[in-house]
Amino acid sequence: MPKFPGGKQLSAAITAVGTVTGHGLGRERLFAALLEGRSAIGPLTRFPADGLCSNLAAEAPADEELERAASTLCAVRPEDRASRLLLAAAAEALVGRELTPSPRRGVVVGTTKGAFEYLGRSSGSADLLEAPARALALATEARGPTFATSAACTSSAVALGEALGLIEDDICDEVIVGGTEALHAFVYRGFHALRALSSRPAMPFDVERSGLSLGEGAAVLVLESLSHARTNGRRPLAVIEGFGSSSDAYDQVAPEPGGRGLLAASLRALTAAGLTAEDVGGYHAHGTGTVQNDRMEAAAFAALFSGRDVVVSAIKGSLGHTLGAGGALDVAVCALMLDRGTVPPITNLKAIDPLAQMPAVIGKPCRLKGDRLLVGSAGFGGINAALVLGRPEVSA
Repeated sequence: MPKFPGGKQLSAAITAVGTVTGHGLGRERLFAALLEGRSAIGPLTRFPADGLCSNLAAEAPADEELERAASTLCAVRPEDRASRLLLAAAAEALVGRELTPSPRRGVVVGTTKGAFEYLGRSSGSADLLEAPARALALATEARGPTFATSAACTSSAVALGEALGLIEDDICDEVIVGGTEALHAFVYRGFHALRALSSRPAMPFDVERSGLSLGEGAAVLVLESLSHARTNGRRPLAVIEGFGSSSDAYDQVAPEPGGRGLLAASLRALTAAGLTAEDVGGYHAHGTGTVQNDRMEAAAFAALFSGRDVVVSAIKGSLGHTLGAGGALDVAVCALMLDRGTVPPITNLKAIDPLAQMPAVIGKPCRLKGDRLLVGSAGFGGINAALVLGRPEVSA
């Protein structure tokens, strides 16, 4: 197990995963859709998109279905959709667990908007951002640290890094980590104004890609210290071995073209794990489908892996870009990849852009090479994050 020079533990086991996406409720439905290369991106119905450059999105199930799913966890109906998405995902992740009140259980939730539809009805922006975290803490009897992280599209990747710290510092035995985001007309129109939306479902790294597709959803992961998981007889799906972040401070909405910020975050994650890029067999890309992001990420990949044939995966062609929920959904899918040894193809990718060359998985699933994955995440404002995931047997 990697350690700091002083001997401090540097890992946390992922012992449960729950998801809600445009493919519906549940991790099995999600992973099956990814293996088949299916996309949930379709005509937008949540609000009008007349006159905009796209009318597509990946919409999660209706509120009534979310509420039915969440009712197995708690009887209280959250007022906002982001919290309803989150609790539906949590109900799957926490099935079969006894949740007695515990000061050693924390909650960290990443989101860019939280309960945004209630803007103007609350006492401040912090109330909106923290609403899903509060709802999850109440539903799970968590009495430990509870807070939200908002770091653009890396929000829930940063939430996982914060949760790792709570376990490393022996503040918590387990942390329930979530990422959640609901579609909203204001944000959709903002991406239209940036000319970032595609009139076709997103095609990450494809030579014919023309922008991103927005989506909504949530993921909940239970992180525990390895000793706590073993004591309670729980088998980890994967282990988070390291986290790193950076800010390239290049532009408010465009990534630094050379990928130096994402590269720095990746190297910090590997250093925290006591590893190098040679120890990694797969890279899970942020993969938005915009020209700027894909070429930036390809540059960072080339600098990091120096021509090695490292398998590259991405899920936004299937789920859309779920903004603050994206990092948690990425890690949830990667935990399933490690557990099953299978990497899904990148949905809608047919021919790789020569200026964004990477050994991406095209057309059909492949076997995962090695025992570790690096997960990259990038966001507006030059925020970058990365996590190293390993199979439990190599992380112990």
